[in-house]
This record gives sequence, structure tokens and C-alpha cells, in this order.
Amino acid sequence: MKILIAEDDTSSRMILETAVRKWGYEPVSVEDGESAWELLQQENPPELLLLDWEMPNLSGVELCRRIRENEKNDPSFIILLTSRSTTEDIVTGLQAGSNEYIAKPFDKAELQARLQVGKRMLELQQNRRKAEKYKERLQRELHHTRKMEALGQITGAIAHDFNNILGIVMGYTNMAIDRYGDEAPEKMVEYLHTSLKSSERAKELVAKMLVFTEGGDKEIKPILLNEQVEINIERIYAEMPDNIQIDCNCSDNLPTILLDPNKLRQMLLILCENARDAMDGKGVIKISVGLSKDVEGECSDCHKTLEGDWVELSVADTGTGMREEELEHLFEPFYTTKEFAKGMGMAMLHGIINRSGRHSIIETQLGKGTKVRLLFPFTSKLIQKVK
Repeated sequence: MKILIAEDDTSSRMILETAVRKWGYEPVSVEDGESAWELLQQENPPELLLLDWEMPNLSGVELCRRIRENEKNDPSFIILLTSRSTTEDIVTGLQAGSNEYIAKPFDKAELQARLQVGKRMLELQQNRRKAEKYKERLQRELHHTRKMEALGQITGAIAHDFNNILGIVMGYTNMAIDRYGDEAPEKMVEYLHTSLKSSERAKELVAKMLVFTEGGDKEIKPILLNEQVEINIERIYAEMPDNIQIDCNCSDNLPTILLDPNKLRQMLLILCENARDAMDGKGVIKISVGLSKDVEGECSDCHKTLEGDWVELSVADTGTGMREEELEHLFEPFYTTKEFAKGMGMAMLHGIINRSGRHSIIETQLGKGTKVRLLFPFTSKLIQKVK
């Protein structure tokens, strides 16, 4: 655990550093109160503070007051060191915000014991924060699971009923063309063919809805992800405009994963088309395949905590990025921010990824772009963990 030592006397500071290091702490030392305050504004500052009362620029008591007035999260544990020992001084130090008060010259055993008290208090705070975060994540996971299950049931029911209706429409349209195509007016036949083409497009939309609800891994088998991406990369090039640059980097010597190669092609097209649209047809798409070790994160889809090693496919763009509210609804069917889109691309991705232990992590920043990371478990002995 890091401990901040603010002491203007060099000898006293060195004695304190030596002692706390011996007790297993990591000392971070400064010479005055202003320097201590600046250090506390940095990312991940020490929470255990050992402050001398008498310091230039900003005294330990004044620093205590400033810390307490500006605390936003759990409080730091502050020990004041001073040669003052009157009751009035002790009251002043405690009222300023210190947790403990040690008079100089201090006894090392006493200082060690009081630091242990501070360490226990901070560890209790950390454990409580972890428990709260875990509870929040479970609530998000439960809410998301229920929402996606409800959307899946509704979408699946609509898709199956719509499919039956389409089958009748397309069947009778084909029968009309076959039976009366030679006798009916040319314009009428043209209308029937137009109706049939529209029905085919509707059928494709239904198929996308079923991918969202069912996943559609029909030919699942062990594959090498890098080889399959390289097989499909030419088709990706063909789908992209000339102003889009594609950088593809596939690592070798990867373990196999279980996946339908046709679904991999779908996922690549979905992600690259989204990247293209996010960049308004101009920019760089980076496709990468490799082994990601010691992953620590949360699945952007199911919100489970992810740890360990995974085979990763990532697609990154240099586009506009996404807002928080867009991320919240990203995998829902028919949700889209595009004017003419149907909103089924990421819903299909959810249907494919949200099975067989697969996960996704989305990293995005407004004005700088988005990176979608798809994580796949190995077909050999799994070493990744999901909590």
C-alpha cells in the first residue's frame, strides 16, 4: 500500500521512509504541503497520509482541511505528526480532519500500530467499493439479460409469423407468374416480379431477425481465425469505397476456435460496414487477429466480467465514436442512428457472439473512433475465466 509522507525536515523524512518501507508500505515523499496537495490531485494517489503539522507553504492542518473539503470518494486516512501536544492542539488537528494524532518524538511501535489501523480502515473501504461495483455489475447483467430475452422472444415470434405470411405471398406470386405469365399484360407481370423482389428483401430481414434470436451457427467447427479472416479479406476490400484504407494484421500460431465460417464472414462485413459508415466513407479500418493474454474487462454485451487469455478479432475505425446512450442500446434489434439503416447489424452480431462463451468489448471515444473486440474461447483446454 502506498503512503504519502509530507515532511519538510530531511532527516525526519528519511527516518519515516525507512521505517514504513520496512513495514511493507510504499512511501511517496514530498517536502511541503503544496507539493502533497498537487500529488493528491494525480490519478490513483495514496490514501494513507502521514503529514507533518509544521510545513512551509501549506501546513499539515491546512492540508487536512483542504483534503476533507474536496473529497468526492471514500476519505483518506490521515495521521498528523507534530511536536504540539496540548489538548487544544489535538482538538484542532482532529477537527481539521485528521484520523490520528502522534506527538514528536514518536515511538515507532505506536506509529506502526496506527498505520495498521489506517490500513485496515482503507481495506474495508476498498472491499465495500468492490462489493458495490460487483452488485452494480450483477444488476446491469440481470437487467440486460431480461431485456434481451424479452426482445428475443418478441423478435422471434414476429419473425416466424412474418415468415409464414411471406411464404404464402411469395408462393402465390410465383404461381401467378408461372400460370398467367404468358397471358397477363406485360406490366402486370412486371408488377408481380417487383412484388417478388420486395418479398425476397423482406425474407432477408426476417433471416437477420432469426440470427438475433437463434444465432444460426449451422456449420460450427474448429477453425483458425487468422486463416479465415485472410480468406475473407478480399471480399471486404470489394465492399469498401476507394477512400477507405484497410490494414489487416493476423498473427500466426493461434489455437483453433469453434465457429461457423459463414458467421465469421457475416461478422466481418457487419463490423466493416459499420466502420465505413462511421467514417462517412473516408478513413482507416484496422482488422487484427491475435492472442490476447491476461484480459481484464467487462463484456459490452452481456456485462460479465472477463479474465484470462482469448483469441481476439478486432475491427477499429477512425470515425466519430459513440455516445454512452448509443452503447446502451447498441445490440438491440432495429436500433440505429443511421437515416436509412434497419438496425439489424449489431443485433445479428449479438446473436452470433452471445453463445458458446464468446464475448465482445467495445472501446470508443467521441471524435476519435471505435474499436470492437470479439473474444473467442479456445477449443483446447480453456484458461480464460468468466465471472
